[in-house]
Amino acid sequence: MAFKIMIVEDCRSYRQQLLQTLGAYAELDAYQTFDTAKAAIEKNIYEVYVLDKQLPDGMDGEDLIPVIRTDNPNAIIIMLTADSDYNTAKRCLAKGADEYIIKAPNIVPELLVRIPMCAARAATERQLNALQDQIREVFKYEIIGKSLFTSELRSKIYSLKGSQSPVLITGERGTGKELVARRVHAIEDGRRPFVIVNCAAIPENLIESELFGCKRGAFTGAVADRAGKFELAHKGDIFLDEIGEMPIGAQAKLLRVIQDGQFFRVGGDKPIQVNCRVIAATNKDLPELARRRKFRDDLYDRLNVMQFVLAPLRERLEDIPDLARFLLIKEGGSRFTITERAIKRLMQHRWPGNIRELGNTIERAKILVKQRESTEVDAEDITFDRPLGGPAAVISRLEFALPTEIHELTPRSFEEFKKIAEREYIRNGLELTDGHAMDFAQRVGFSKGLIYKKMSQLGIPRRTYGLRTETEPETENSSVDLG
Repeated sequence: MAFKIMIVEDCRSYRQQLLQTLGAYAELDAYQTFDTAKAAIEKNIYEVYVLDKQLPDGMDGEDLIPVIRTDNPNAIIIMLTADSDYNTAKRCLAKGADEYIIKAPNIVPELLVRIPMCAARAATERQLNALQDQIREVFKYEIIGKSLFTSELRSKIYSLKGSQSPVLITGERGTGKELVARRVHAIEDGRRPFVIVNCAAIPENLIESELFGCKRGAFTGAVADRAGKFELAHKGDIFLDEIGEMPIGAQAKLLRVIQDGQFFRVGGDKPIQVNCRVIAATNKDLPELARRRKFRDDLYDRLNVMQFVLAPLRERLEDIPDLARFLLIKEGGSRFTITERAIKRLMQHRWPGNIRELGNTIERAKILVKQRESTEVDAEDITFDRPLGGPAAVISRLEFALPTEIHELTPRSFEEFKKIAEREYIRNGLELTDGHAMDFAQRVGFSKGLIYKKMSQLGIPRRTYGLRTETEPETENSSVDLG
């Protein structure tokens, strides 16, 4: 059954914001006047009603509440108003509204959090588990947050509606690249296929058959004709996660598919035509990989038609309150709340694991809260994935080394502070470059030999980063597997 939302709003700018975002989920009808909305309510059933309080011709949106409740007592009703008067809000809630929201220039992020909250509360209070599950599913791939970056990201995603152009999504681990890919897919109408391929998880000798399929007898183990991922994605989207890990040989064939929509199965001689959009994602620096001849320049150019560069969570901390509440709803429903103290603690963290780490943190907090038979997440329930490492720990170590009293201002304390800062910078730099000492050295303007010398002086074990010891030969691409 289709998920349906009714919007009753006379202001064109607000109506457009709501149509562009909420309209991507399912069926959405928008009305400007009391009479047209009342007629639609009497003919149709909606799961969610978003009503403007002040309507044209002196009519009041709150008078639609009893009309809705007569035939649809389990609906979710949200009132929008420019009036911040407490008595008005109390009156609307007494009539049967589930939520009362004061209008702001960018109201969409507020609704993206409030609608699932209302749905979860209604499901609990009215024992409508099916409705709660349905709304969670509808909002599962939404981009949550009030930051300028997140607002622009939502708009940019929506601008792709109807486009078949390739999409490239880049960003650190855990920033939500797959979420963005799913959101790009979800804005299209109809039941289009969405096929996921993790390029890093497929052995090099199997990736072509995985992508393009194979004919029976093409290689040992090919006991029957088999369709590849591109065939399965026909008339839909194929998501190539970790595209930077794709072997160079397979990249040429991928380029051909993107350009011509045509390929051959492994062992086949008949061309197969497909029509699907390629969405690729990576946390690698593809131009740098191309410079090292590990990624094809022409493939990068072809993929990079529409690029989304996802900001790390530490650069959009203002998204954390909404993200935390939304994740808590997904994990535990409306019965769990989170205090401002807990939110403040979340915003003080540097989030080396980004949104994935935030999700882990919220899930862990929910478990701790349940153990003490409470429903309120407080600051002491917030524990982090990497308490002994990552940027947050670096800051803690640097703060510890800072002088707190005048007698601590000595040459020795200053040298110790510089040593800690330099050690953590090099450690973090080697992690960011996946242990490639030459890459790190070139980026910071050092020779690789100087990097090794500083590591020795600062007590950084080379084995930790997969680098050679003093007695081992030096290779151009000394690297580390950081897992």
